[in-house]
Amino acid sequence: MQFYGLLPAPNPLVQAADPEIKQKIGWIRKKDAYDEKFSAFNMWDYFSDNKVNLIYQRFDNYPWSMIPLNNNRFAASCFFDCKKLMALNREIRLSEFTLVLNKYLYPTTMKQKEQKQLSLEQDSKKYNGLKFDSNFESGNLFTSYKVGPNEYDLMMQNDTNTKGNTQWFYFSVENTIKNCIVTFNIINFIKCDSLFNMGQKPVIFSTKSNKIRGTGWIKGGHNIIYFRNKFKRENSSFKTYNTLSFSYKFEHSNDKVYFAQCYPYTYSQLNNFIERSIKPNKFAIIKELCKTISKLSCPLITIGNGKKAIILMARQHPGETPGSFTIEGAIEFLLSNCMEAEILRNNFTFYIIPMINPDGVVFGNYRCNLYGTDLNRIWINPHKELHDSVWHVRELIRQINQTAELCLIIDFHGHSKKFNSFFYANSFCDEQKLLPLISCNLSKMMNLKDCSFSIHESKKKTARVALQQEVKNGFTYTIEISFHAFRKEILQDFTENSYKQIGEDVSLAIYKLFENQMVNCSKLPRALTISQNEELDKLIKDCDLSQLQIGEDDSESDSNPEEDMLLEQEVQSFFDFKKQNKIIISAKKKINKQEKSSQTDIQHYQNLMLDEKVLQRIEEQVKLIRKTNPESLEFQSIQDLYSNYNDVPLQDGFQNSFQQTDISLQQILGKMQVYHVRVSNKNSMYQNQFATQTSKPVVIVLKNPYSKQQIQQQQQQSSPQHQEIFSNKNRRRIKSINERSSMEYKRLSNERKYSIQQYTQEKNHAISFTQQQATPKNLLTQDATFEKIANISKLKFYDKQMLKNLF
Repeated sequence: MQFYGLLPAPNPLVQAADPEIKQKIGWIRKKDAYDEKFSAFNMWDYFSDNKVNLIYQRFDNYPWSMIPLNNNRFAASCFFDCKKLMALNREIRLSEFTLVLNKYLYPTTMKQKEQKQLSLEQDSKKYNGLKFDSNFESGNLFTSYKVGPNEYDLMMQNDTNTKGNTQWFYFSVENTIKNCIVTFNIINFIKCDSLFNMGQKPVIFSTKSNKIRGTGWIKGGHNIIYFRNKFKRENSSFKTYNTLSFSYKFEHSNDKVYFAQCYPYTYSQLNNFIERSIKPNKFAIIKELCKTISKLSCPLITIGNGKKAIILMARQHPGETPGSFTIEGAIEFLLSNCMEAEILRNNFTFYIIPMINPDGVVFGNYRCNLYGTDLNRIWINPHKELHDSVWHVRELIRQINQTAELCLIIDFHGHSKKFNSFFYANSFCDEQKLLPLISCNLSKMMNLKDCSFSIHESKKKTARVALQQEVKNGFTYTIEISFHAFRKEILQDFTENSYKQIGEDVSLAIYKLFENQMVNCSKLPRALTISQNEELDKLIKDCDLSQLQIGEDDSESDSNPEEDMLLEQEVQSFFDFKKQNKIIISAKKKINKQEKSSQTDIQHYQNLMLDEKVLQRIEEQVKLIRKTNPESLEFQSIQDLYSNYNDVPLQDGFQNSFQQTDISLQQILGKMQVYHVRVSNKNSMYQNQFATQTSKPVVIVLKNPYSKQQIQQQQQQSSPQHQEIFSNKNRRRIKSINERSSMEYKRLSNERKYSIQQYTQEKNHAISFTQQQATPKNLLTQDATFEKIANISKLKFYDKQMLKNLF
């Protein structure tokens, strides 16, 4: 991550408009005018068809750009496996934030690829145009296309795990040329109207200008126009995107210039403010409210030691940066050495959450957190892990209500469609009108006529509405601050300092609201002048709040995020898809494992060819055997996957103590006196068909020409001493085989190397055995099975001729 010093911006630098602006605007409208015949052309089509002009791309989104449920592709979409991030047991450093997030990017319908470095045209030595970048805090440029000598089309990144929410922009350019005029067209904005058509300008930070003159962030650009374009939105059948087009004249060559929708306020800036201004102050205590999904710390600032409580919070929506400047101004006032601040600290405890959504701020989201949720729409029933900060704020409120009296909650936001600053409240209760009235008389940047006191259907899950019942003897408010300007007598642009001034004015309004309830024992200088204080006292005393006219409808608020949110089915489909794949893969692995364990290594056996009739019968019987297909199973339990693999018992009186086999004896050959059949192939294992080396299948058959009665009679006739020797050896070997599975036996036998002495003894023993003209009947006891005999024979008898004599 990059971070650079941000200095307070002076008054906006007003640049001269292009004299041919009307002609150019008409040309732009004609070029990108919406036409029904192009209604199928969306951002993914543009992304795919303009690869030739592509010069910058932030990440490779192809594997995960399609949502499984609806099969729509979103060119600038980015999805994260937030559950893996939540399971990460370490704090992520800000410098590695993007690197860690890229590691947990996951595809929705395709196999995940390793993150690879994109090959960008702007990195080539022959390239001589502007070089773009957004790989820094709050940056969110997804792609850039060079469509003319000095014109570029830009696409903003969607909020993570959403279908859109594109309105905030923040990117940088390098390789500039002095006095060169460049046009930027941001082509995927979602809102149908904007303050950019009412005089708003992008904010710009020139590295060289700041170094020479200390200008900081200024408002600049010309030929600014915001209009509907021809690109259809992927999640709507009739809506299209909007384009913001503006031009800028560079002041320096080889400069690095940043462009943003409004003055950026990053997570690093908040941490610097805490270290610089809050920690050294004796009136403030810094705590951690919680850890976010990506393990970033969400700070909680406590000021004062009064018995009553007030909560201030900001940046639920990451792109609404005016809220951060405003709450910073309020904090600076509450920590200042003035009479009003001291009285407030002595009578109230202020709980301040300056950045509720640090994940969204760092990654450059406009409305949502990393999980893709608008935090200001889930206050009724937040999830502890997915909506972490909201859940912990509610828990904080519960704890406050147990020990103190909660009097006020204020939530700071930014607004992209209205001028001024104003309040939203819940009802027309006369007492609730008093704080907006005082604030609007204290601050020239607040307008009472823009305030709204009602509850629209879409706002019932917001903090303002959902938390009202938690404030027993007070009210909840939302303060909206324009991205652009305020109008008192003339239109004036907001600056960083004017945003901070709103925070101070709101704090003074809180003081005047509760002045009669507080004990005044301070000798510090006043922040309010005597005349201001007298005017406010008279206003509060004489104003008839019941006659105060305030707006009744907040439906035109700057928030309608539902259409860009992933449906619960779509979010769940990510995890369901991965879960199903996991079960299938696990089942296949276990089946393959069992098939491998059931294969007998018989390369050192002598192959015997059966006649054609037997081979045909075997082939017919094998075709009738149904093997379980794990892909067609419903995912119940792993045990169910193998329920159909139980082997059919061998002949009467015999038990198969070995592991499951491919083909059962009775299934294949019925009553034939054959113990078992195996298929041998070096290159592949048995897969429901015969492996062939020639025109005929190769089958290993070990026959048992003796019935149970014959075996018992011959055992009685054999000498007790001779029988005891071989029976004991047979018993020991059978016992050894019974104690371990075939796989374990194979592993142990491969790992163990017999000594030369052991090998010699076994070979001599086999020779003496054949010389005594021993027959298989000596090895066959009543409880013996084919598998036991086969494994006895393969222990170390490598001589094929001896095996031939034995069997």
